Amino acid sequence: MEYDFRTILNVQRYVSYSTHPHILSSKERKKMKNDRRQIRTKQLIRDALLSLIPEKGLSKITVKDLTERADINRGTFYLHYKDVADLTDQLKEEIFAELPLLTSRIDPTDIRIAAKQNEPYEPIQALLEYLLSHSDFLRVMLLPEGDLHLAMQLKDFMKENMLKKFEQYLGPETNSPTVPADYFMAYITSANIGLLTHWMTSGNDLPVEDIALMMTKIMSQGPLEAMMGGGQ
Repeated sequence: MEYDFRTILNVQRYVSYSTHPHILSSKERKKMKNDRRQIRTKQLIRDALLSLIPEKGLSKITVKDLTERADINRGTFYLHYKDVADLTDQLKEEIFAELPLLTSRIDPTDIRIAAKQNEPYEPIQALLEYLLSHSDFLRVMLLPEGDLHLAMQLKDFMKENMLKKFEQYLGPETNSPTVPADYFMAYITSANIGLLTHWMTSGNDLPVEDIALMMTKIMSQGPLEAMMGGGQ
């Protein structure tokens, strides 16, 4: 494989910067410093928001509240966000960005197999582990004082991304009694988001594996069968 001069030069510069960071240009050093400062500032604002929600409720939090709690000036806040709503929207977008890939692995047939084996379905567990990594945000936002739209947004996301996978099992061509797809998804999304909300707001008191197994059984067997030990 042949490399042009520019590619070789870029590789050499990358290696040099990695092993000898002192040779970075003043402009590059300034950019790195500014990037770190921006990350730190955003973290301070995020922490301020999460600490204020249980105290005041999200709807009553102002930019002034956030800047005072984060110990920054208003100008610094407005460099990153338009207002409090923009802040919460951006934080939610960071979480939602990874959800399509995680939910794309979920398959109804495999859920039934895992439930019969009394095992948590691995893609559901992976999804919960991802959400657990954002538990500080979700735990506060799902409180009554938090974002009242978040639970509905999670439900809508599940409906949009999982409906097609379940529709083939709910139509008239199946041998079992049919359930209208929209009613089924309304039930299953409400159940799972309700379980997730309770887990988060209870301080994640149970291991992720236990919650994944609950969801696996409830989705496959229904709540009564799961509660009474059916299918084991």
